Amino acid sequence: MEVKGAPALLFFLALAATVWFFGLIADAVFADYNYSNSIGSYWELGVKASTLEKKADYLDKFVGALEKGDLADSSALWLKTPDNSTEQNFVALRSLQRRMHEIQAMDVKSFEYQQAMAQITGQEQDEAKNMLGVFREAWFMSHHFFLWDWMGPISS
Repeated sequence: MEVKGAPALLFFLALAATVWFFGLIADAVFADYNYSNSIGSYWELGVKASTLEKKADYLDKFVGALEKGDLADSSALWLKTPDNSTEQNFVALRSLQRRMHEIQAMDVKSFEYQQAMAQITGQEQDEAKNMLGVFREAWFMSHHFFLWDWMGPISS
């Protein structure tokens, strides 16, 4: 027995799957752009800035954007820890922000200032990667749940 609608059905299913696949890709690109445009770029610009005033300004904008960002309480659904807690990472971020503002009151030519700047730069460039990942994933979890990194290393 021959089914006459089978080739048309297969074509429709293939077309629907293709549209869905490219829709997911477009959604992922726009979601990443949205996060970068509204939050993430402030951090990146702060790292690139060479003066403490600009670094502090961009860090303040980053903190403000995160506070308005409606983040999930954690970057994990299950097995939540202080390390993946948005609140605990905010505590760490605000301590960095306070330290940045303390440094602004120091004499630029002093050894203390130079040492503090090296410390801040090290925190920004090395130690903050996990913290930034928590904020990014908490934002995705809240705004684009199906694009959130729920598959772990497979989707990273």
